[in-house]
Amino acid sequence: MMNLVQWINDNMEVINEFSQMLENTANTIVENNMDGVYSGEVEVLPVNNNVLIQPYIQNPYRYIETTASGLIVGIESSHTHKSNETGEIEQNNEVIRTGKVIAVGPDCRNVNVGDDVFYTTYSMTPIPFRKKGYVIVGEGLLICRIVKK
Repeated sequence: MMNLVQWINDNMEVINEFSQMLENTANTIVENNMDGVYSGEVEVLPVNNNVLIQPYIQNPYRYIETTASGLIVGIESSHTHKSNETGEIEQNNEVIRTGKVIAVGPDCRNVNVGDDVFYTTYSMTPIPFRKKGYVIVGEGLLICRIVKK
């Protein structure tokens, strides 16, 4: 064990040079491969009939009613429930979501950029682009779009 410690101490200068060389090489690789990626020069565009959606955190179209006594009706009280099978507290799975259309593929006919749409969580694919939280859904898998009267 002592020989290894002695060898490291004797060769510390070489080890530091090698470490610096590795760091420089890694930085060069990152610079060469990431040129333009974070500079605003790129955007994500769906292909075919896919629709790029920015999900809303909460559904802005949910209608909340109150009774005459002030009781709120029509909204879930929490995002958890007690399982009938296990008795454990579990997260509620939101099956239908709402979002704003950010971009549409060239083959889309019924949806436009800026539309609000309903879609199922089963039909969406998360898009890991700049931590924006985008999802992509095929136009045929959208449930409906919201239009103003």
